[in-house]
Amino acid sequence: MRNGSACLLLIGVLLAFLCGCGGGDSGSVSPPEVPGTGTGIPGIDSIRQEFLDAVNQARSVPRMCGSDSYPAAPAVAWNDDLAMAAYLHSSDMAINGFFSHTGSDGSSPGDRITREGYDWRTYGENIAVNYPTVSAVMQGWLGSDGHCRNIMNRNFEEIGAAYAEGVYSGTPSAPYWTFELAASR
Repeated sequence: MRNGSACLLLIGVLLAFLCGCGGGDSGSVSPPEVPGTGTGIPGIDSIRQEFLDAVNQARSVPRMCGSDSYPAAPAVAWNDDLAMAAYLHSSDMAINGFFSHTGSDGSSPGDRITREGYDWRTYGENIAVNYPTVSAVMQGWLGSDGHCRNIMNRNFEEIGAAYAEGVYSGTPSAPYWTFELAASR
């Protein structure tokens, strides 16, 4: 009977402890969601911080883009309007099976950026397909003269990027990447 009483006592203490925990709440309060910090689109939100960090890391050091030397450039900020323009172009390419800076509706990057409400004074666009990660696509662009020049261009102050998956060259779910760089008026 002593072992049974000890077991019951131990079970009672454990139950009291678990009930006192309040379901695992540590007492901390989550910060409120900040407006404008996401689009709700995984092809944007899942890469947002990693992409911004990768671009700013690339811009933080002097770099050769082909035969042109670029000094370190100021950090850029993320812009959800640019990211949405990028996502819509990536989706267009993925759905319609093409790879071009010209949209299936004949739009240019400037047209698409304007449609999203971004009042640009200058812009650039990098696109890529079938790179599996942010790191891989950034390395591809840094190894390409024109794409590297866009990344290092000091006139660009804000960026947005996205990917959408579609069929490409036998790959059933290849990422189509679009990277918009701009500065507003």
